Formats: sequence, C-alpha cells, structure tokens
Amino acid sequence: MHLTLIGWLHTLACCYSLIIGAKLLWAAKGGTAHQRDGRRYIYAMVFVNLSALGIYQIGGFNIFHVLALCTLASLGIAFASARWQTPGRQWLRVHLTAIVFSYYQLIGGLINELFSRVPSLIGQQAMLGLSQGLTIVVFLMILAYFWGRTARGAAAAIALAALATTAQASTLTLDLKGVIPGKGSVAIVLYDSSESFLHKGMKKKIVPAGEAAMQVKLEDLAPGDYAVALFQDVNGNGKLDTMIFGIPSEPTGFSNDAEGSFGPPKYEAARFSLPADGRTIGITLHK
Repeated sequence: MHLTLIGWLHTLACCYSLIIGAKLLWAAKGGTAHQRDGRRYIYAMVFVNLSALGIYQIGGFNIFHVLALCTLASLGIAFASARWQTPGRQWLRVHLTAIVFSYYQLIGGLINELFSRVPSLIGQQAMLGLSQGLTIVVFLMILAYFWGRTARGAAAAIALAALATTAQASTLTLDLKGVIPGKGSVAIVLYDSSESFLHKGMKKKIVPAGEAAMQVKLEDLAPGDYAVALFQDVNGNGKLDTMIFGIPSEPTGFSNDAEGSFGPPKYEAARFSLPADGRTIGITLHK
C-alpha cells in the first residue's frame, strides 16, 4: 500500500485520535485531564479531516469530503459548547453529542478503509453495510447512555441546589476600601475553582461606587472555598481598562488582598473559606 507523506501523517493522526478519543469517552469527565485530552482530540481530529480533504481526489469533490466537513462542523460545535457552555442548560448534551458523532465518523471511516483496502474484504458490500449498521447502533446506545447520565446529573444538581438554598445558604460580606467615591461602579465576581478563576465567575454583582469605604453582601451561597476579584469601572464602559502590557488603569482588588508577581494573583492566593454562618472579609482596591 503506497501512501504519500500527507497520507502517513493522516494515518498516524487517525490512530492517535482513536486512542485519545476512546479515553475521552470512557474516562472521568470534567477534570483537568479530561479537558487536556479533549483539546488534544479536537486538534488531532481537525488535522485528520483537513488532511482528508487533500487525500481523496478521486472524482473531485465526493462523499469523503462531505463527511470530513461534517466532522469538522461537529468538532467546532463540541469545542464551542464546552468553551462557552452554550446553549444554556443543554450545552453538555450538545457537547457530548458532537463528540460522539465525531468519534463515530472516525470509526466509520476506519471501517470504510478496511473494506476498500483489505483484499479479502473488498467487494463485500453486505458485510460492509452490516458493520456500519452495527456501529451506528452501538454509538446510539453510547449517546443514550450519556444523555441518561446528564439527565440524572441535572436532577441531582437541582436537588442539591435547592438543599443548599434552603438549608445552607450563607452570606459573604465584603468590606471594601480604596474606592474612588462617586466614580462609576464596582464590579464584583465570585469564583469557586482555580479552573474558572478570572475566566467564568459563578456569581457577579455590580454596585454603584459610594464612599471610599463601603460594604457589599453576596447572599445565598453554599459554604465552601471561594475567591473574589473586583474592579472599579470608573468611566462606566463596562470593562476593566488597561494600559500597555495589560496593566490595569482602574482600581482592582482580590480577596486576601492577594497580589501577583507579573499579572493577577493565582486562585490559591485569593482563596478563602466561607462557613455556613457567613463571613466578612476586607478587600482594598489598588490602582
């Protein structure tokens, strides 16, 4: 079997995608390792399908190109739904469906390759159809399994959220200092993990800038570990203004009055514990 350089690279990327994709489907979801493997899978699969567009030249644009474009679209949906957690509460199902579909396309492509290159399988159209049919059934079962898990997980999350709200609601009180009186507003963002820190806050509150020292309450929080980042939007443009090299030009502050060496502090430096009976912490804004 003669393969060009792009053919060999395509084949190696397919093999890698088969391995990392299987791990992605069956390993624990949501952790740092899962996110890392997910990025690797998407990068590898993007290369697989882009290279496929340059390999299958028989008869010009054909079904293989269509399948490659469909897979690229599903990879884009998988990435976007996880990155921005959209659309709404259904983002996880959309993400899982897109990943499962892309992996099915990979397995289906492998089956087609076997039946077109292995001498004993060439021309066995009935066996090819049966193999593809069984593959579709298996992947539909996998998809149904994941959908069932997300439904149970959503129900459990709703129950836990209700329990936290009714039985364990806690209040975080922020004593702010260094506010420029009467200038714009103060935007406060609460984070509950190092992965989400400074990327996706779990709770946000914007209050008018009052006195130089002011107090703000964040209510209905479950006890646990958190970090707070805030800034004063002096000019009211809805964002943190920065100077050269991203240095903030408006007052900022973090819980524990944490500071970074070159840039913002890490989550661990700003992390604090919120007990069930609430807590008051002080934050000084600096410019």
